[in-house]
Amino acid sequence: MKITIVLRHYPPSKNINGVLANQMAQYLIKDSNAEVTVFCMDISEKGNLSTIDPTGNVIRIKQKFSNSNKFGKLFNMLCDGYMLIKRSRKHPSDLVICTSSPPLLPLWASMLLNGKKKWAFWSLDLFPEGFVSADTIKESNWIYRFLLKKTYKNPPDLLIALGNEQAKHIQKHYKKPVPVMILPAGVTLEEEQDIPDESKPDWYNPAKITLGYFGNAGQAHNPEFIKEMIRVSGEHEFRFILSVYGINAEEIKTFSRNFEHVVIVENGIAQEHLKYIDVHLVTLRTSWTHAAVPSKAVTAISTGRPIVFCGSEKSDNWQMFKDAAWFIPENKNMKNEIARLLNGINREQIESKAALTKDIVTGLKQQVLNTYTQLGKL
Repeated sequence: MKITIVLRHYPPSKNINGVLANQMAQYLIKDSNAEVTVFCMDISEKGNLSTIDPTGNVIRIKQKFSNSNKFGKLFNMLCDGYMLIKRSRKHPSDLVICTSSPPLLPLWASMLLNGKKKWAFWSLDLFPEGFVSADTIKESNWIYRFLLKKTYKNPPDLLIALGNEQAKHIQKHYKKPVPVMILPAGVTLEEEQDIPDESKPDWYNPAKITLGYFGNAGQAHNPEFIKEMIRVSGEHEFRFILSVYGINAEEIKTFSRNFEHVVIVENGIAQEHLKYIDVHLVTLRTSWTHAAVPSKAVTAISTGRPIVFCGSEKSDNWQMFKDAAWFIPENKNMKNEIARLLNGINREQIESKAALTKDIVTGLKQQVLNTYTQLGKL
């Protein structure tokens, strides 16, 4: 079995898409004896490197333009996907798995692979929909409508979606049903190691309920939800752990410095420390529903901790984890709902929901293994 994976970033980049693709490649090679080739862009990412060794036969393609200015970035966005698909189309393979990075990669796959290669669309994010969600372009714009039409004109042979709700949303664009596999993002297949008590973080205080937000606070996330959770939790006996990056990070950190109960952790929280956060915060703007599915929800649930999700009830982040979660709607009542939640929440409720995460995680891991196994048999 020869499988080709196509995407922009691949280890040693820390980009989540590349990390997930690397995990897929590792499993397919080890357990399905597949021959995996990865086509990616040859991009230097200073300060954003991991220690992960790239898996498979990696073919890196140099960008045509410099990323030093906005025009270079724009042209690369247009050209990267074309070059990746054009090169991967010539490579011998039984299946080409195309991610959604760079953003126009699915468009080029639809146009250039149709009838030429058996291919799968791995919908880690959705574009061009993401451009509308980010207010980069209006939904009524003719360029957007053209890109959307071309992207979904020729359906793939297989859809690899992050969740059932996202899969249903994508299927509406196609004129015929497409076989679906569900592959939740952020699921670690390795068994969690027992961590000695002396490794507990300095900020841990068992006498207080600890809330936390870690990871990206970008366009798809709602900073007002995070700030309101910080403000209201400061009125009670909570501790709040904040470790954040992205375009809204400085705004949130500046706000949080006004509250003594907030501990800011720079440069990320160690994986083994995530379980010491009693309740994790997850946010996805309603406009980004299905266009993105934050992996931090999976990460939190995988550590055995429940979440508070702010967004749309149609999101996979809610539909998949609602048994171990509380919901805050992203609307005018958000502040009242947050106050009501934090006024009534207690450790017994938290541990009750935490107990349900074990079965959820078992199901997620089995879902990932099933998808990898099926891919290896195609």
